[in-house]
Amino acid sequence: MADLDSDIYEAVFYSIENPALVIDFEFVIRDANAAAAEFLRYESRESLVGTAVTEILVDDSILEDVAEQVVCDEQWVGECELLTADNRVFYGMGSAVPIEIDGGEAVLAGVFTDLTERRRHTRALRILNRVLRHNIRNDINVVLGHVEQLDALVDDPTAGESVAKIRDRLSDIVDSADTARDLEHLLNTQERAVVSTLPLAEAVRPVVDRADREFPDARFDYDPPAGSPHVVANDTVRRVLWEVLENAVEHNTTPDPVVEVSFDIRDDQVVVRVADNGPGVFESRREMIFGREEIDQVHHGNGFSLFFVDQVMKTYGGDVWVESNDPHGAVFKLQFTRAW
Repeated sequence: MADLDSDIYEAVFYSIENPALVIDFEFVIRDANAAAAEFLRYESRESLVGTAVTEILVDDSILEDVAEQVVCDEQWVGECELLTADNRVFYGMGSAVPIEIDGGEAVLAGVFTDLTERRRHTRALRILNRVLRHNIRNDINVVLGHVEQLDALVDDPTAGESVAKIRDRLSDIVDSADTARDLEHLLNTQERAVVSTLPLAEAVRPVVDRADREFPDARFDYDPPAGSPHVVANDTVRRVLWEVLENAVEHNTTPDPVVEVSFDIRDDQVVVRVADNGPGVFESRREMIFGREEIDQVHHGNGFSLFFVDQVMKTYGGDVWVESNDPHGAVFKLQFTRAW
């Protein structure tokens, strides 16, 4: 428990721009800065002093968690909703830490960061994204139906090629919408999702077999490891591997695409190597293709697929990157944490 000199306490406490409170171990407010009084819609700091914390918390059950932490002389940090004097509800992150002020008195110092607008904007964007994605997908399916009818009526080879290109691009848009849906689901549930362990080689084999079937013009060489290392991941890893394999073929401009899948097994890590004989990836674009940076509205990543891969690997505590292949092509490396 920190021992805080009263002069330092006053200088820091009253100058904090975020709402800050000093609370005793009965969870009664002993002091408040001006930002707290203004935020909670109290007339003054003095009028807030003496108020029970339960009166400003929408869900006061979190005080049990706070008590458990501070009893162990640890800081509590968590989400909470505050109720103002005029019955407005604000959402944000709260923190509380036990301190000793001058004279040895033990109290809690609490700070609140308002994230209400951010949550409102996030929810609005999610709804907008869901509605737009649903509408776009439905409209494209209608257009695809007409394209199929048109294709059956067209005899001219040149026109037939144009129809085929239209169909392919529309299918790509539908795939992007589906990937965006899956990514939204992943990000919305990742805190509750169970990331367990699985034998990686057994997960890779069916994905390579599927790619071999769906891309008959490409050759897939799979070099499985001698053992069956388990890694930190879940079933979504199959989708991750598929996106990398598909990318290796679709961006390969050689007449005979070759994709080699192999393992680099270390004591604490397992790296899956996906090497191709395509044109490779310029070093200046190696971060961009994963959606990690965007130069402007014209220069950006190639869609959701590799962004999806990057985000999933982060939830596993892993990593993904691309290097040059020898003598030409690209090598995508997926790094997993080895469980055993």
